[in-house]
Amino acid sequence: MLTFNNASSQNTQTINPVLTRQQQNQPEPTESLAIKFYREKEFKKAAELFQQLYKEKPNNYYYSYYFNCLTTLQDYKEAERVVKQHRRLNPNNYRYLIDEAWVVGLSGNKNKSNRILIKLIENLPTQRNQILQITSSLQAKGYPELAIKVFEKASMMNGESNAYSFEIADAYLYSGEYSEMFDSYLSHLVLMPTDLQRIKSKLQYVMRMDVNSNLSEMLKSSLLQSSQKNPENIQLAEMLMWYSLQTKDFEMAYRQARANDLRFGNSEGDMLELANIAFSNYDYNTSAKAYKYIADKKGDSPYYIDSYVGYFLSTNKQVEENPDSSIDDYEELEKMGIEAINMLGINNFTTDIVLQLAHITAFRLAKHKEAIEMIEVALANPNIDKVKEANLKLKLADILLADNQIWDATLLYSQVESDMKNEPIGHEAKLKNAKVFYYVGEFDWAATRLDILKSATSKLISNDAIELSMFINDMREEDTIGFVLRKFAGAELYTLQGKYDSAMRLLNKVEEDPVGIYSIEYALYNKAQIYFELKEMAKADSVYNKLITYYPTSIKADNALYKRAELLRIYLDDIEEAKQLYLILMTDYPESIYSGKARKQYRLLESKSTNEIDFLNN
Repeated sequence: MLTFNNASSQNTQTINPVLTRQQQNQPEPTESLAIKFYREKEFKKAAELFQQLYKEKPNNYYYSYYFNCLTTLQDYKEAERVVKQHRRLNPNNYRYLIDEAWVVGLSGNKNKSNRILIKLIENLPTQRNQILQITSSLQAKGYPELAIKVFEKASMMNGESNAYSFEIADAYLYSGEYSEMFDSYLSHLVLMPTDLQRIKSKLQYVMRMDVNSNLSEMLKSSLLQSSQKNPENIQLAEMLMWYSLQTKDFEMAYRQARANDLRFGNSEGDMLELANIAFSNYDYNTSAKAYKYIADKKGDSPYYIDSYVGYFLSTNKQVEENPDSSIDDYEELEKMGIEAINMLGINNFTTDIVLQLAHITAFRLAKHKEAIEMIEVALANPNIDKVKEANLKLKLADILLADNQIWDATLLYSQVESDMKNEPIGHEAKLKNAKVFYYVGEFDWAATRLDILKSATSKLISNDAIELSMFINDMREEDTIGFVLRKFAGAELYTLQGKYDSAMRLLNKVEEDPVGIYSIEYALYNKAQIYFELKEMAKADSVYNKLITYYPTSIKADNALYKRAELLRIYLDDIEEAKQLYLILMTDYPESIYSGKARKQYRLLESKSTNEIDFLNN
């Protein structure tokens, strides 16, 4: 004889009195009191009232409450009597037959319980809605294995092997048989390829329960096995690609996207999506490979220009994050950018290349004149849209400022500010213009403009405006004459212009003769920035650490935490210390502009070290 496991007496029937009441009048006083007792877990009092209500009106609503009270009180004899009575009133509802088997099992008569369930399975109805009713009740009462048997037999009766394949997979989920669950979902996908999105959604839900990556490994194994058995199944190939992106295994995603394209063709869209996601997750090695794969197809791909732009930007990021990068590397980047512009032309798609190319030429190779000419050529194109034009003008103004053409720079900032006054880029131009006035010592005028920007829609611009405004106010409290503040302003302008020795001399003077605590904090932060630009990473790390340690309440403390964490992660290869700094930012500085970035990086690092699932839509 078959033996079935019974659920504990705590597995009570789910009730939704709110929905039921929508179809009835307001509850009578007795009913309200009964529900009150039930919710307060005074089941004996509730049972007495529901017994009275059920006698007066033996509907499903009162039955459910009364039955649950009785089983919770372990009055199984009365519960069995009630369920038999209710079955006679509802002979076509199999839920109550399962209730009877369940309560009989709870009373200790497992043989009788098994006989009821076996008879049910031997005499299954043919209607789908009744099968679903039976399996739902079995699962609710703790019989997930029996639900699977019902689905399997119903499929045989139906003559279609896939009639309940999705429901069988769900049943394995409820029973905790995850390996079988994954296999069932994928088998269903092979039979029903139109259910691809439905299965993705279900697996995404399952993976949220994966606390130790066991489910992730099971799914990966099932996917690989299913793909090997069905090498020409495009849906399984797409599922492997999807899985790789969900687990942020971008290298695996690249291999899968490439294999899909070679096998099935027309997968450039998937490859471009992978490249974009990898880029946004700071995996520039993979994004560069993915963009280049599409770019190498040249005119054969509709994504050719997008991919070439992405490839250039990814390569640029690789060079920037390589601690061993040299002038030669930036010269190669410059050459690559010029070739791209000559090949693709200047248009709305390639202005990102122009912007980065001009930045490299001006700020990495110190060729201001050539960089200015590049942007002027781009601006001469009448087909460039307003936003792209504004970005080009901002970059040109930055380069003019670096070339000490200060008033030409402020004129351009003012143009962008006026043309795009209600756009984020217009606020950015206003901020840059305020900084120009700060650099030249017009502190009152700078403060006035910064105050306006404190309410900017862009959190980053608002934060920068607040920080600079506070700095000016702090320093004026310590240095009423403004002598030290002018040193800071001059040092920042020198830094922007690449005159690091001159900037450092001014900051050393501030440190040697500080007028107060604020001057020390800001001097440390600015010196760390200069050391970073000079690629003296150990010195930059030391100064950031000094600021964080001795001045944790400084307005620059969160800036220093994030920049030091990035420095440790990218250049000094100290991942554990970087993770700790990201964690401090998240917990001790939750309002910081860097808190969100820190959280993203922390999760990425945790994912790499523990293979933890971190889904893209979380």
